[in-house]
Amino acid sequence: MPRGVRARLNCNWAAIVEHGDTQAITLRDLLIEIKNGYAIVSPVLIRVHRDGAEYDETTTERTITTSTELDWTEEYTREYASEEFTFVGSNSLVGGLDQVVSIGRSRSCAVRVENESVSKLHASIVFDRSSGGYFVTDEGSRNGTCLNGESLIPKIRAALWSGAYLSFGDAVFVFIDPPTLRKLSRFTKAG
Repeated sequence: MPRGVRARLNCNWAAIVEHGDTQAITLRDLLIEIKNGYAIVSPVLIRVHRDGAEYDETTTERTITTSTELDWTEEYTREYASEEFTFVGSNSLVGGLDQVVSIGRSRSCAVRVENESVSKLHASIVFDRSSGGYFVTDEGSRNGTCLNGESLIPKIRAALWSGAYLSFGDAVFVFIDPPTLRKLSRFTKAG
């Protein structure tokens, strides 16, 4: 994999991320770059955390009263703007979009998550050109992979969509695809 694609996410949430030709560290930075013409072809994973700790398995209810229709992308922009992200694979058309992107603790994984609950090779994400969708597969991890709280069956791929919550062991992320990132960038103000 080309330099600038690998990411290491530490369990203390300090991410050491190399993003190739972008200087963005947070989702907000990336959205500003996209708004200013940065070409995005790869989805991203955003680490979900609160006050230095991951979310517990609880349900949060929100009540919003509004006279206009609420666009969930604007809510995501506000909620995750200051969070660090990592590309899922290379943000390049070189090598193809349909390469399997490995996720785990191993140095050989494209997305490296340093968390004891994450297996060396925990899961993988791939884009399927024939369906036009992304898929996630648990690679037989010891602590499992969940998609929106539902455990995945090892070695069976599951459809993945923008805004889905993915957990690898107890490390939780939000998956956002390129079209959604472009839409989110429209809500982002520079400065």
